[in-house]
Amino acid sequence: MGGMNMKHVLFVHSASEQHYDSGSNPLIRYLKSQLQGIEWHTPSFPREDGQVYMNWVKVLTDSLKDIPDEDELMIIGHSFGGTVVMKYLTENQDAHHISKVVLIGSPFFGCDDKFSASENKLKENAEDTLDSKIILYHIQSEDDDRVDIRHQDCWREHFKRVNTITKTEGRHEFHQGIEDLLPILES
Repeated sequence: MGGMNMKHVLFVHSASEQHYDSGSNPLIRYLKSQLQGIEWHTPSFPREDGQVYMNWVKVLTDSLKDIPDEDELMIIGHSFGGTVVMKYLTENQDAHHISKVVLIGSPFFGCDDKFSASENKLKENAEDTLDSKIILYHIQSEDDDRVDIRHQDCWREHFKRVNTITKTEGRHEFHQGIEDLLPILES
């Protein structure tokens, strides 16, 4: 492998149950069926241990070891998976060629009481520590039944350069896919 020709996507799934027709799996299947020429990395994260950053970051760092630093890497974080990705990238130096990070329905811890656990909060001025070459997206649906749409505003407030896409429907898990995501991953 190796070389800038190989494009990788690391998908960090949500903290909900991950069965064939639940969690992030329908969205992952949709994306894989629509996009060719991408090496997909879809590890299992310890959702049974709850939404605790320290429990998830070990799987994230182990997964990154399987991807050559010089190859293009795009990371998708679904729900809590996106929170984990952003906390990791704003608190650690990573040698990978990360071109894009896409957050899908990801809560911004501290935005409301439901998502307030201090161990999952990003540091103050986290945007300043995110590699400036990374193009950042946040996609959320107005009918999200798990993470209030106001979280998209919180991401926007703390990451001025985030590109936001607001869908009218798709709920939290986007089981029917996200067509707007395809050109982001193809380019």
